Amino acid sequence: MRPAGTDAIGVLRWGLRRYRLLFLAILLLGAVVAPVATVQRPSTVDAEALVIAQRLDIDLAALPRYGQAVFDNGQVAQAVAAQFGDLGAFQDIVPDRVSMVAVQDSIVFTVVGHDTDPGTAADLANVAANAFVESLNAAGVGVGTFAVQSPAEPPVAPSTGLGTVLAIPVGIGAGLLLGLAAVAVLLVARQPVLDGIDAEEVTGVPALGVVTVSRGRRGRHLPEVFAGLIPACRRLLALPAPTVVVASRPEDEQIRLRMTSAVTEVLTRVREAGDVNAAQLTTAHAAHQHGVERSTHASNGHGVSSRPHPTVLDISDPPALLQPPLETATVLVVPEGIGTAALRAAVAEHLGGSAEVRLLLVRPGRRVRARPQAAGDAMEGMTADS
Repeated sequence: MRPAGTDAIGVLRWGLRRYRLLFLAILLLGAVVAPVATVQRPSTVDAEALVIAQRLDIDLAALPRYGQAVFDNGQVAQAVAAQFGDLGAFQDIVPDRVSMVAVQDSIVFTVVGHDTDPGTAADLANVAANAFVESLNAAGVGVGTFAVQSPAEPPVAPSTGLGTVLAIPVGIGAGLLLGLAAVAVLLVARQPVLDGIDAEEVTGVPALGVVTVSRGRRGRHLPEVFAGLIPACRRLLALPAPTVVVASRPEDEQIRLRMTSAVTEVLTRVREAGDVNAAQLTTAHAAHQHGVERSTHASNGHGVSSRPHPTVLDISDPPALLQPPLETATVLVVPEGIGTAALRAAVAEHLGGSAEVRLLLVRPGRRVRARPQAAGDAMEGMTADS
């Protein structure tokens, strides 16, 4: 069965690490903005005045609809606007500043005033209730007689302390969701490549694996503790090409130089590989051809030719790849998380014309202490395998 690539949870974890500053900024923004908005936003209070029908001449079932029509005909709004001149647009006075509640089969109307100040809310309700009663009684005989049963009193202003306390977890939750959504959008747009299987699916080029570049004290790189370097070098030694060309995009030059140095160090310990420049490519290839001829039917008792050591070349000048040897393996070094489109463009630009092509993904690691003994044991194991 073919191994699966990185799942959605793994991609999301990588995205949270990569875009952690953005995620934390959105999370903190939600945690701060929600309580501040709750404190700064004034709470609206309601004051209620009751209007009752003292004598009712119309059908009780029709009373709520009739009362609502009278309350909305504009006379109540005019009375409120004349008393309070700074209530905003006239058409918004009802129902934004005053409103009426009529219950079916009831002779009582509830007139409500809305304002951030309890005293103003009560005054709005009383002015609206008096204007409402006046409009109801203007109809005369055939409707009934109405009066204010209970004027509005300033209500107790609600405490905002509990709202602020609740706003903090709500803001954190909202920031968490928005942060995850922002990271998810970036991941969908980028489509990062996180392992060799994904890279092979995207490009069709086999991958040597993923190498974690760890750092020691003062930022010094420690090839002997690079996770994944030994398996990648084993796969590299299995290639038939005697010359290994390490290439990268211009923006990944530092990663390429580190990996070239690390691979050369490992192969030097195993096969005494040499690190030469692109100008020595032809000489190295000629030396290899001569070594192959002399090593044919070597003295191993079986007539099997022994392979010469590989030559590692760091290519910083793209024109040097125009005419590579026929027996050259080109390794394209790319950072973990490179976008799918960027990886395809890099493969099209830097790979081709070689006998073998491979991808090598590099992942930044944590600061660690060197373990020379463990690294030496790994080198000896790889030498025995090769």
